[in-house]
Amino acid sequence: NLPTDIITDIFTRLPVKSLIRFKCVSKSMYALVHNKIFIKKHVNRAIHQSDPKLILKNEFKLFGVEIINDKKLIRARKLQVPFALSLEKVEISGSCNGLLCISDQSCNEDIFLFNPSTKKYKKLPVPEFDVPTIETTCFTSLGFGYHQADDDYKVIRSIYLYDKPFVDIDSYECEARVYSLASDKWKKINGGIPYHISSRAAVCFNECLIWKASRGLGRGMTVLVVAFDMNREEFKEIHRPEYKDSHDKCQIEVGVFRGEFAMFHMWREDRVEIWTMKDFGARESWTRMFVIGRRALINFDNYAFVHLKPVCEMMNLSNGNGKNFLLIEKGDGELILYDFENEIATDFKIQRAPRWFSVTTFVESLVSP
Repeated sequence: NLPTDIITDIFTRLPVKSLIRFKCVSKSMYALVHNKIFIKKHVNRAIHQSDPKLILKNEFKLFGVEIINDKKLIRARKLQVPFALSLEKVEISGSCNGLLCISDQSCNEDIFLFNPSTKKYKKLPVPEFDVPTIETTCFTSLGFGYHQADDDYKVIRSIYLYDKPFVDIDSYECEARVYSLASDKWKKINGGIPYHISSRAAVCFNECLIWKASRGLGRGMTVLVVAFDMNREEFKEIHRPEYKDSHDKCQIEVGVFRGEFAMFHMWREDRVEIWTMKDFGARESWTRMFVIGRRALINFDNYAFVHLKPVCEMMNLSNGNGKNFLLIEKGDGELILYDFENEIATDFKIQRAPRWFSVTTFVESLVSP
């Protein structure tokens, strides 16, 4: 008979598949696996001590990436999504603590929170907007994340009404609603949104949901990074790094790199720069971490940097040598691993993967929507 705290510590190191089977062993194990404190400990260990899992998405299906035969075989397996028939096209609008925010790519009316490890899901109620939510005249963006202060999961939905063709996008009507999983309700966010959120999915970091955005139209358009502060329930701008080259000449992506908020600046056929914000919100704390130059990708047929999107840092699964690599998604549905030390990029092959896909990371967890 082992002490309960030792059993709990051992169980936090086990995969979700094993823990689900243990629910049938005894009432005490069933109670442990459903305990909220245990679930938090399990997901925190998974976040900090293992590489993220990968999900591949094409228009209609989701695929989980399996690692078998002692990391020598990496293979895609179609995921069974219980509500798949409810969606015309699958859109992943966020990933947090093992939960995915999935919606319809066409209009985002139907929104689901889904745990691919346990197959549990919840369909969110449809929010009511003052702005007409007509598919042909509105654009919608979503954000999904965990609000630690309230121990709650929240979804932000913004609507922009495009009823004035060829007019500055700043003049379009817009509204935002925030959903709380704890209360199972939507509420209106007071005040307008002084910019256009141009990406459907948000990055969750430090109690904020962060998107790419823009202000203005045409040559006068400015690319921004904006955040929704879940504590204050208000939008704010995150200032980009200051450097000599013009912002207008590069593509940007936002993400998390080594536990810090990061921006990836991509100059077409030139380089990719990885910047991290050491003190979140302080513009002067931006630090350039790495530069990936043309030489790293010269062996590939298509090395147009405008199509590269850093995904996550991970161990090289093909040889398990303990070195960390940067997993990068190419625009044509391919993945490459970048070796920081030797400045070399190699193909990351996944057997049975769909021809075209985008990548989302998640961790295995017992969190239930």
